[in-house]
Amino acid sequence: MLLLRREQIVKTGKKMTSDGYAVPEPRDRSTKANARRAKIVQAARELFAENGFHATGMARISERSGVLVGQIYRDFANKEAIVAELAEQDLAEFLGGDELCCGGCVPDRAAVRLWVERFITCADMPDERLVSEIIAETTRNPRLAAIFRSVDERLRERLIQALSAIVPQASAAEPLRCLAESILVVSAGIFQRRVVKKQETPPAVMALLMDFVEREIDRLAAQG
Repeated sequence: MLLLRREQIVKTGKKMTSDGYAVPEPRDRSTKANARRAKIVQAARELFAENGFHATGMARISERSGVLVGQIYRDFANKEAIVAELAEQDLAEFLGGDELCCGGCVPDRAAVRLWVERFITCADMPDERLVSEIIAETTRNPRLAAIFRSVDERLRERLIQALSAIVPQASAAEPLRCLAESILVVSAGIFQRRVVKKQETPPAVMALLMDFVEREIDRLAAQG
C-alpha cells in the first residue's frame, strides 16, 4: 500500500496524506490579495470622486467593494494609504514610455516633445474630480500633503530626465530644472482652468507654449 501511494505521488505529482488522499494545492494568496486590493482601490477611487475624501468612510468603501471593513484595514492602514496606492497606480501609468530615457538609446526629440506636451495639456490626467478632491484635502491633511509632494517631485524628476535626453550637457542641468518647473507650473494652471472654468486650452495657445519650450531647448543645446 505504501508503494502504491508513492507511485501515486510520482504519477500525479501531488503530495498525499497518510491515508492516501491528495494534499490540496496551496492557493496563490498573492494573486488573491492583489485582486482584493484592486477592488478596494477602485471602489475608493469612485467614492472619493463622487462624495469627497472626507465624506467617504471605510464602511462605504466596504459596501462598494464587497470587502469586509476588517479586511480593508488589514490591507490598508487608513484612507491615506489607499490614496497612496491610487497615486502610485496613476503615476506609474502616466510615467510610462521609458523608451524616452533608456540607457544607450538615441534621443528622439519628437517623442520627447510629445511627452512634454502631455505634461502641459494634462492629456492623461485621471478623473479630474478625484484629483481636485485630493488636492483640496492636502490643505488640511499632512499625510496627503506628503503623498502629493512625493508625486510632484517624481513628476519633476521624470520631466528633467526626458529633457536631459536631448540636452545632455552638464552645463544645462540647472536651466533644465527651471524649464521643467515652468512646464509643471503651466500644466497646473491649465488643469485648474479645466476644472474650475470648464475650459480647454485653445490650440493656438498650446502651440505658443510648445514653441516656447522648443526655443528654450534649442537655446540650451546651442550653449553646449
